[in-house]
Amino acid sequence: MYRAKAIFKNILAILFGLTLALGALEIMLRLFQPVEYRVKGNQLTLPRNKKYIFKNNKIDKLDPVIHYTRNPLGFRGEPPPKDFAQTLTILTVGGSTTECLHISDGKTWPDLLADRLKRKFKPFWLNNAGLDGHSTFGHLVLLQDYLIPLKPKVVLFFVGANDRNLEDYSPLDRKSLKKPAAGFWRSLTDTLADHSEVANYAVNLLRYYRAKEAGLVHANIDFAGLKTIDLTAEQVQAILEMHQSRYLKPYEQRLQKLIDVARQHGIEPVFITQPMIYGAGIDPVSGADLGRVDIGGINGKTSWEIMTLYNEVLKQVARQNEVLLIDLAAAMPKNSRYFYDTFHFTNEGCHLAAAIIDEHLASFLAAKFPSYVIKDHQRLVTGHGPGQDLQMQDSQPPAGPPAPLKRDPDGAARHPGSPH
Repeated sequence: MYRAKAIFKNILAILFGLTLALGALEIMLRLFQPVEYRVKGNQLTLPRNKKYIFKNNKIDKLDPVIHYTRNPLGFRGEPPPKDFAQTLTILTVGGSTTECLHISDGKTWPDLLADRLKRKFKPFWLNNAGLDGHSTFGHLVLLQDYLIPLKPKVVLFFVGANDRNLEDYSPLDRKSLKKPAAGFWRSLTDTLADHSEVANYAVNLLRYYRAKEAGLVHANIDFAGLKTIDLTAEQVQAILEMHQSRYLKPYEQRLQKLIDVARQHGIEPVFITQPMIYGAGIDPVSGADLGRVDIGGINGKTSWEIMTLYNEVLKQVARQNEVLLIDLAAAMPKNSRYFYDTFHFTNEGCHLAAAIIDEHLASFLAAKFPSYVIKDHQRLVTGHGPGQDLQMQDSQPPAGPPAPLKRDPDGAARHPGSPH
């Protein structure tokens, strides 16, 4: 009896100590936040008028010092113009490959795209609304809560990487979309994260771990030192069939929802397919066999085939809805000169991506918003004078990489060496 009481007292003492420690940690995190999270529980918050300076000593293909700024809207880029309704306004929406967290201001592909388009349209404004880790679920939240009230004329959706393996609402999106949490534990963690800084940090750390397991976090990859793995045809087929049966239809429905919501509010959507470094072929820089490298138990070729499934769904939805589709996945070469990890662009990669997107987007904008075309540059934008058929013919070569773009039979821009 005495021993049982002693054990009970010890348990109470431990619980009391843990409660005090958690209470102290909660107070500390409310007073000082060592890490700034954009998600508290399931609510999206955009940091406004913030400037950051990152010292980069891990990713050798990027600048050693990175300057990152968020404007009064919480986006990257110039503040909104006063005559917003009379300006050709564009927002880029996507995950980390759009936000370009580790690329300095002025060097991201949205910045470089804006520089190109400013030479052709006036008045013109483009902002980067990308958010690291967001899928089409999060894009819909951003669209409904932030972009619709802003009323830009065009939104570029660069999607796919974060939608792999998603069939249901993620914790990030459930509350913003007014969806009930799936199950008791998810509901409990959502509620705790809404009201506790300690719980919020724990949930965000778990999200980071899951993203890291999926290869979606920023990392410096030594492509030459990667291990290789081979899969049987049966193994590859089983993997692809799993994605087809579980994830592609929900992805298609989310894409359709983005189009419907955007167009209901007078916003024209544009889709961009997701490229990646891996796939069949040899990296011309490192000599790595990009088809055989081991990526979490599957090889590069299979990983690219999975990504291609999602890109094909995106193309199909775009065709059915007559949405402009820019096939960046087909145009970007599989070359570590342009990628520092699986999905994320180097500075040179941003230059090339901006050039490819501009090649397709400028003629589309000129056709849809002709009053904004700078008259002195009409031929630069359309390839023809006033009154003639629109056809993109940019007289300036792509900034950065010197190799010219070629065209596949289906009309998609393609860099030499890139897959069809």
